[in-house]
Amino acid sequence: MSSIVIDFEVLPEEGPSDPTAAQVCEDLKRQLQDRNSDLRRGEFGRFAENASLSVDGNVVARASESPAEVPSAGEVVYPSSGTFEPTFTSQDHQLQPIQGAAPLDPTGWENLSNSELLQSIAQRERQIVRTAIGGLGTALESRCAHLSQRLEVAEQDLRNEKEAGRANKLRVEQLELKLKDREQLLGHAKEMWMKENVRASKLADTLTAVEDKLADQEKRLADVSARYAEAQQEVRQLQHLLGTGLGPEGGIAFAGDGFDRGARNGHSKVDDSMMVGSAGGDSSMHSPQRTLGATRVPQTENDTNTERFRRLCLMDDAVLYEDELLQIGVKAEYSGLEGQVAVFYGNKGNAALQSFVAQYLVREEHALKVVASPLNQHLEADQQIVQRLQVTMLEPFGEPPWLRLQFLLPDASPRRIQLKFPIILPKFMVGRQLSQQDFFRYWRQQHFVLNEVTCVVHLAERLRGPMVNIARSIAFGGAFRLHHGVDSNADNFVLVSSLADGQIDLQGKDTDALSLMRVEVGSGRFAGKARVVVRSSSHVVAKALCDCLVTQLAEPQAFVPHSCSIPAR
Repeated sequence: MSSIVIDFEVLPEEGPSDPTAAQVCEDLKRQLQDRNSDLRRGEFGRFAENASLSVDGNVVARASESPAEVPSAGEVVYPSSGTFEPTFTSQDHQLQPIQGAAPLDPTGWENLSNSELLQSIAQRERQIVRTAIGGLGTALESRCAHLSQRLEVAEQDLRNEKEAGRANKLRVEQLELKLKDREQLLGHAKEMWMKENVRASKLADTLTAVEDKLADQEKRLADVSARYAEAQQEVRQLQHLLGTGLGPEGGIAFAGDGFDRGARNGHSKVDDSMMVGSAGGDSSMHSPQRTLGATRVPQTENDTNTERFRRLCLMDDAVLYEDELLQIGVKAEYSGLEGQVAVFYGNKGNAALQSFVAQYLVREEHALKVVASPLNQHLEADQQIVQRLQVTMLEPFGEPPWLRLQFLLPDASPRRIQLKFPIILPKFMVGRQLSQQDFFRYWRQQHFVLNEVTCVVHLAERLRGPMVNIARSIAFGGAFRLHHGVDSNADNFVLVSSLADGQIDLQGKDTDALSLMRVEVGSGRFAGKARVVVRSSSHVVAKALCDCLVTQLAEPQAFVPHSCSIPAR
């Protein structure tokens, strides 16, 4: 007979809700005797049909007996606590051995070794598990395959998310770098904005100061205009009292149609009828000394560099050129045919000027010699340097020299400035006093007539007022002497000058240094115009002096007259 013995041990309860050992044993007994219990159903039910339950070797229940048939030979006492070992035994009725005979083994397991027996038992257990699972295996396998697929998809999504995460991380790093660059640019822009703001504030302050100054100048100009109107009224009253009349149209009248038309050989002449007195007339009237032209001409805020050059032709100390970066001033002193000139270069900017070079270009080198001292080529901001010139006139010249400046701006870009330098022929001349008879005698001499130069110009606006303005402009600081009473028209100007070292022979033998000039101011339909006539023994001198007079009389942008007559030599 083969039997299966299952020993198990019931441990003490761990909590008040756990069943006791007696309760566990009673529950096993009930299920063993009940055919409909969970223990008697299923695959294990056929083994439990002949099973019995024993506690400490005493049979408590058998599956084939009802609860009333359980033997009561001895009452079984279950331990109330501690452990006990019940034994569950199952017997197969078909394998009841014959008493006294050898036991039968139809399965042949008794001849198997322990390892083979263990392998067989494991195989049977697997079969039991598969049988117990039944049809659930296929469903579980399909579900497992489905879950595996989902797991693969989830892993693929995870890999994709990781790749996307790495790409996003790289993009974030790039954006951070760009953000840092933008922050640097923003800081630089903010710094530049602060600088420009400071500069704008300074410019605003400067503009306010200039506007205040301009308002003050306008007020002063209004006062001067009012005083001028009063003075003009007084002059009219004095003219009326003295019996001196004005021109037919209220202006200064010319002889005839306004200009002398009695020209011979293309040259104008002065008739005796246009002069006052006879050849032996009074010559005691002297022209004003150098102080007339030396009177400083007031500068205005809107002066141009052309106006500054014109002013320096009359003066020896003024500004020649000025812009937002550079200012050039000139201070000169002339004695005879030589002159000492100091040129001041001032840097108005906020940065230094490098490679600062000044060149003096003289077209007539045989006539004019200019020697310049060395000049520092580095001009710091708000700094002024001076260069001294030694000027010598060897013979009369017609054109002033040119000043050419070359330097590098703070951003290393080159810049060139070229302008006329105020060294003109009148600087080396002095006014001469002649009597009316001597003036006419020289004026009619042939070599004076042949070297005549005449030009007609439109007067500048600044000269269309009192005649004293014209007198100041054409006297050249005393280089030309005004002769009053020579012309019949008191508003026409007669001037005489000669080279500083020239000697005038009143007998007419040596007159190379003498120059005679006449400025006729138009009136009526010729109002606003003037004619300049220069006669000299040297054509170069006549042309140079005519150009100088035209420069002073014409508008700054209209130095070239609309009509010019230069006789051929």
